[in-house]
Amino acid sequence: MCNSQLPADSPLDELMLAESRLVALTAESGKEQIATQFTQFRELLWQLIVGAPDSAPYAPAWNLINLHAKIDLLYFEQGNLAALARVQEKIKEAIQLLP
Repeated sequence: MCNSQLPADSPLDELMLAESRLVALTAESGKEQIATQFTQFRELLWQLIVGAPDSAPYAPAWNLINLHAKIDLLYFEQGNLAALARVQEKIKEAIQLLP
């Protein structure tokens, strides 16, 4: 019998869970919790990239998170509440960019 589902602890599965948690947060969740969840997502994405046989296809997703979403997170931490929605949109977009 072949099971085509990913194991519950696969790097991609963990990344998807981290995405769900981050996207569900609101500004009321607090800067610290949002920054922690963002860092967890970023680290899981990096683990996925490092474990891939070819990391090149992951570059667009990594750049979106490590450069652009990071800047929006900084704006949020400085008080721009609208920047959280931009972070969350970039998180969702990065998932779509994965090979």
